[in-house]
Amino acid sequence: MTAPRLLAALGAALALVGCVTVKPVVLDRKTQLENQILGTFQRLEDDLVLASSVRGARGEAKLSPLQREALDAMMTREYHRDDLDALKQQHVVGEAKTGYLAILAPPRKEAEAAKLKALVEEENRCRKLILKRAIALGRGLSEKDLPELERIFYRLNVKTARPGERVQAESGAWQVVTAEAKR
Repeated sequence: MTAPRLLAALGAALALVGCVTVKPVVLDRKTQLENQILGTFQRLEDDLVLASSVRGARGEAKLSPLQREALDAMMTREYHRDDLDALKQQHVVGEAKTGYLAILAPPRKEAEAAKLKALVEEENRCRKLILKRAIALGRGLSEKDLPELERIFYRLNVKTARPGERVQAESGAWQVVTAEAKR
């Protein structure tokens, strides 16, 4: 091949490359941010294991105040899990599209209603603390990313909701999770 033909072919190839657009297709539904958050949640769980494995006689694990607060929030959530699971099955509370719990059917008795409200507020406070810790651990994340993290947390909660529990759809309508939907 002569030099002019080679240059012409190279020029045509470069022109063709400029006319072709490549549009990547994401095959996995999880976004990069979702994967980052899932990894962050795993790190939080690892911190909890580390903190709980240190024996009192040897001293406490060295944790920052934000770490301690997030770990306390995780332990509080674990402590209330059975109560909240029962309330979800009874359709008293449900997973709202905000990423937080919502009261769906408050008890008639004022004392019980106040107790339920306090429990839901504590759960939601713990969720927010955990999300803030995830922001602190995540590279490139800031407070402005909190709404996106709340949406991711909502999707995770919907995926893990058990049949019979109520979740709020993106449209705002409340629906009961069915066994068929979990397949």
